[in-house]
Parts: sequence; C-alpha cells; structure tokens
Amino acid sequence: MNNSQPKIDFKAKQAEFSAYIRNPDTSACPIDVAPQRMQMYRELFFNNVEGFLSSNFPVLHTILDQEQWQQLAQDFFSQHQSTTPYFSEIPEEFILYLQNERQKQADDFPFMLELAHYEWVEMALSIAQDILPEKTDNPRLTLAHKISLSPLTYLLAYQYPVHKISPNYLPTEAPKQATYLAVYRDYQDEVKFIELAPMSFRLLQTLQEPQTKLINDCLKEILPENSSEALQNAALEALQQFLDKQLIFIE
Repeated sequence: MNNSQPKIDFKAKQAEFSAYIRNPDTSACPIDVAPQRMQMYRELFFNNVEGFLSSNFPVLHTILDQEQWQQLAQDFFSQHQSTTPYFSEIPEEFILYLQNERQKQADDFPFMLELAHYEWVEMALSIAQDILPEKTDNPRLTLAHKISLSPLTYLLAYQYPVHKISPNYLPTEAPKQATYLAVYRDYQDEVKFIELAPMSFRLLQTLQEPQTKLINDCLKEILPENSSEALQNAALEALQQFLDKQLIFIE
C-alpha cells in the first residue's frame, strides 16, 4: 500500500502564492491557505514595500493625496517584477517601474519621474561605499592643476526644478530653461546639492571621465578660442568653489 503524499510543485505553488499577494483582484487565493491568513501575508508584504517607498521618496509621498499614493504603491507592487531581493534596492526598482511600466494616469504630475530620480540620488549617495580622498588644505587653483570629479558627486539635468517641488510649488509645464544640479556627499557624510549654471554644468561634465584632467584642458573644451581672461578667471573661480565644497579634488 502506497501511503506517500502527492508531490507538490513548489514553483507553481510559490507563483500562485505571490500572484495573490501582488493583486488579489486578478489572482485567486490558494485553495489550501485560509483567506484570512493570505490577507495577513499580503498586508505584511505590501506595508513593508509601501513604507520603504514613503521613506525614500518623502517629497513625492507628500505631494500626493492618500488615494493617489496608495494607488501608485499598489501599482508598483503588483506590476513590477523586481530583480533584487534587497530592500535597499527597491527605490531603484521603483525608478525602473516609473520609466518602463507606469501607465500614465490623468492626475500624474508631469515631473514625477524626475522628482523620484532626484530623491533616489539622495538616497543612493547616503549609502554609497565610495571613499573620498584624504582631506587636505585646498590651494588656489591654476590652469596647471590636475583635477577629478568626486566619486560622490552626481551631475543631474532635469526639465523641471525638482529641488523646489513642494505642496506649494507643483508646476504643470516645464520651464524654458532646464535645471542643472550637482548632488554630492561631503566629508561629514552630509548629502547636499547646488544648482549649476549651464557653463558650470558643462565644466563639471568634462571631469566625468575616469582619468584626471588639467584645468587648462577642461577650459579648452567648454570655452571658445581666444576667450577673455575674465571668462577664464570666472571658470577658475567656479572650480575653486567646487573644490572647497568637495565636488572635485586635486590629483
């Protein structure tokens, strides 16, 4: 007499379990698990994800009403297939969802993706493992100095001024002028940002290559030939401020 239990297809059971947890409106509850227990599991998983989103995207969370936020979090929870088991990488997965899977809703803010990306950058910098060079006294920069961009500096260009978004400022159209930002972490492990003029943004962009560069070479890339001494001095002064703020370093 064979008393062995029938084999369970664990992959199929796991898929059934997770499908219901993601969206009980479109997936049936597993027949061998009590609905009350499944609802408890679902609330546990969803609340963890929703809480992580609200803590990592506080401005986005603030400018949406409760119904909008819950709908957004639920849509991400049910639609996006994350490629990581780590909670710390959920914010990046949320950015991918907004880029590739979000079906635009009539009440979606036009700057939602850019705002979320800006908030993700702040989080990414706060936990980044890169190490800054040893701190030294900064000299006055000359054209002969070699400089490099800090590994803890992000250069960002957006259509909308995302650093100004708040419940009191919700633009419906992008300004004519793009917004250029540098977000960075300093020696005190504080994440800060500065708004950049277009020329300063282009100047820092020349430093995104891995190798160090002479300041003179950087200026040749962004300034017209035979540019005035005053224009060169203005660029040097901007670099000096970036050095003092720890966006760039001398090699």
